[in-house]
Amino acid sequence: MSESAAWFVMQGDQSLGPYTGEQLVEFAQAGNVTREMLVWTEGMAEWQPAANIPGLFPEVAVQAARPVMVTTAAPSGSWTPGAGLRIQGGAPQTQPSIHAGPEYPPISVPGASFGLWLGMIIAAVVLVILGPVLAANLGQREQTQAMAAVLFLAMMGAAGILAVISSILGMMYLHRAWTCIQPGKMARCTPGKAVGFLFIPFFNLYWIFVAWKGLAEDWNRTVSSHDDLKAAPRFSEGLFLALCILTFFGLSIFAFFPVMSQLCRGINFFAFRRTKTHGGVGFSLR
Repeated sequence: MSESAAWFVMQGDQSLGPYTGEQLVEFAQAGNVTREMLVWTEGMAEWQPAANIPGLFPEVAVQAARPVMVTTAAPSGSWTPGAGLRIQGGAPQTQPSIHAGPEYPPISVPGASFGLWLGMIIAAVVLVILGPVLAANLGQREQTQAMAAVLFLAMMGAAGILAVISSILGMMYLHRAWTCIQPGKMARCTPGKAVGFLFIPFFNLYWIFVAWKGLAEDWNRTVSSHDDLKAAPRFSEGLFLALCILTFFGLSIFAFFPVMSQLCRGINFFAFRRTKTHGGVGFSLR
């Protein structure tokens, strides 16, 4: 499959995406995209089951094996790991690993689009750069000076609106990330508190370390405490700390790009996640 193509996934009656081929493979490895789900990319005549996409799922080698008889030892008192299961004609089988914690419950959380957030930032920057250039060229003639002024104000206003929307979207994604780890009982604060306290003047200079650096710490501790979350992306605590520090120097934008990328990957893991007892958990990008 092409890793550079834009792929879409059908979740219920909603089309989700676009995703890169690399992201689609990651979803498949994590069990978030199953073989029965419909996928599509440019060049395909119609939606196809994911199982039909070469390279999306690892090939399973089928090996012929002689039948074996499985017996279990009669329990005596309470069962202890390592006792009971034996296979005749072969070496004793190791017991399955015991979960570090109970199965993590499904989270009803919308997905996150890093491309959408990044696209708004890029569009705002382009408008800020092109606005003065176009207005200057248009204003060289006296007849079009008024039109140049209107064009400049319109482009600057659009850039400002995009910047505000991207900031709101970033806060929404921060809220969703905190929501993902609430059932683990290791989050130091609620999603509403994590985002809301960032708008308190002066206090937010301290709270930014809780909302962002604290999120990375609590996130990593939560996903490490459950075996069924081993495939969940980890957050770089050093990167999240750098974001907080760079904010004091007005340079946070440089750390925001990799931080938001990790944030969106983490949110989408829980939004796409399938559990043993609850099956798939659907989501929508909203």
